[in-house]
Amino acid sequence: QQGELNSFLWTIRRDPPAYLFGTIHVPYTRVWDFIPNNSKAAFHASSSVYFELDLTDPYTISGLASCQMLPHGENLQDVLPRELYHRLKRHLDYIKLMLPHWMTPDQRGKGLYADYLFNAIAGNWERKRPVWVMLMVNSLTETDIRSRGVPVLDLYLAQEAERMKKKTGAVERVEEQCHPLNGLNFSQV
Repeated sequence: QQGELNSFLWTIRRDPPAYLFGTIHVPYTRVWDFIPNNSKAAFHASSSVYFELDLTDPYTISGLASCQMLPHGENLQDVLPRELYHRLKRHLDYIKLMLPHWMTPDQRGKGLYADYLFNAIAGNWERKRPVWVMLMVNSLTETDIRSRGVPVLDLYLAQEAERMKKKTGAVERVEEQCHPLNGLNFSQV
């Protein structure tokens, strides 16, 4: 029931009101029906919307991609224990083999190919820092693959905000996202 849903919406009482809404990085179709009407109404009523990062900005996307890379031309094979690296490689080979079976007919109908999808998600994985490879591997599940092509909630809301001609922006820079994760030592990862 709508009245029983926790909206994760905070209201800052001022004129006009301001709102803070907690989102999660999952395909919006998984959560949209569970977002209460008060949150959707606040979004529609707002003239400006600010996100964690501006996921519609190509510089943000390229900055996120470059921050994931190991420094000085290093490879993952240089920094991971040998057995762990080989287990990871075998797992990614398995994912690549399973990907065509996990894809939906709708994805295929949109011209999405398994090799393209694998490269979009895991391309250049041997050059990435371990923390980013861990996050990548966590997203390489059948459920996540089947929802590829559906924007995550943040991106969906940003696209909707742009479509509705709302002013948009970000409260963080790429560096503020990357440096804490890149600062984790190997045992923490």
